[in-house]
Amino acid sequence: MGNDILGVGLTGTTLTELERRILTETTPYAVVLFGRNIDTHEQLRELVREVKSLSSEPPVFMIDEEGGRVDRLRSIIPGLPSAEAFIEGERPAEMARWLGRVIGLALRWFDIEINLAPVVDIRGDAPPKGLERRCFGGDAKSVIELAGAFMTGQESAGVASCLKHFPGIGMGTADPHYGATIIDVPLEELQREDLVPFAKLGHQAQAIMIGHGSYPQISAPDLPASLSRKITTDLLRDVCGFDGLAITDDMEMHAVSDLGSYEEISARALLAGNDVILYCSHIERIADLQRYLRERARVDRPFGGAFATAVTRAHAFREHCWKLRREGTPPLPNFQALLEEADRFCEAFQKTRPEHGAGCVPSVERRMTPRTRGTGRTGREEWT
Repeated sequence: MGNDILGVGLTGTTLTELERRILTETTPYAVVLFGRNIDTHEQLRELVREVKSLSSEPPVFMIDEEGGRVDRLRSIIPGLPSAEAFIEGERPAEMARWLGRVIGLALRWFDIEINLAPVVDIRGDAPPKGLERRCFGGDAKSVIELAGAFMTGQESAGVASCLKHFPGIGMGTADPHYGATIIDVPLEELQREDLVPFAKLGHQAQAIMIGHGSYPQISAPDLPASLSRKITTDLLRDVCGFDGLAITDDMEMHAVSDLGSYEEISARALLAGNDVILYCSHIERIADLQRYLRERARVDRPFGGAFATAVTRAHAFREHCWKLRREGTPPLPNFQALLEEADRFCEAFQKTRPEHGAGCVPSVERRMTPRTRGTGRTGREEWT
């Protein structure tokens, strides 16, 4: 069993020599894909294949493929609708399940095990920047129904899900990619609404992403959830009863990265109760960080216990991914079959929409005007 708990991002569409060496010698638990890593469908399959060929226990692959504004595959498959679009038309649960299946089939074809979706934040009256149109509804019941349908469709294709962003950032004041976002509500209010989708759907997903919002009525005022034991352990494990994998949001977001070195914030995240820690841009720093965590686990007994627990949960979630693959439908025979299924969904979904509502971006238009990929060092398009 591997003993790493880090997730990393790659710099481009092909591996650099440094990345090959790191992935071979100090293989991380996960690789997280972004728009900057995706050019053509042939290129993406080859990139995943090469990474997995470098180690006897290759990393699992993760991606944010929600649809709407967070659509990493937008340049190679038809534009898929946002989560909020489903509550604006007819047959929302049926369509959400179908979207999940389309995304699952796509990720399975590319050999990507985990989708960092669905978002189960409950939309507030004025969602914070970065969360626009990414929520399945403004109440727990709607979110549970539609996010649950999305997961069921996705998992039927053999792809694992990850709920986000615990314990809910729908009422946040800002975008945590660029600074602190504060959710100034009492625990009782979170328990009535925001925590409910995580508690209801967590067992099915077996993975929950911990956000970087600050909750001054629950934990220290300036402490992100990802570094708070009251939230990441007490609230997640004891109140919500979750026993699966806790994954941090990207630790290079300013809401948390401004609080210390990679080593400091990683140690704090692990002791808070996180199992997998994501650094999505600077892979060149990962080998040193791995050595630090392993050495500290060796000499610091409480830290070593937390590390061992995280490794055990990470391994269990890897087995969960394998189980979904064994039980899911087989991969589609070729990329054209995937495009045809995506087009069928988009056509059917569009018919459920209000006459003047925004739905799917037409396939031809989407492929003619793909989003410009960022560098991975700055730019919201690479974070959201």
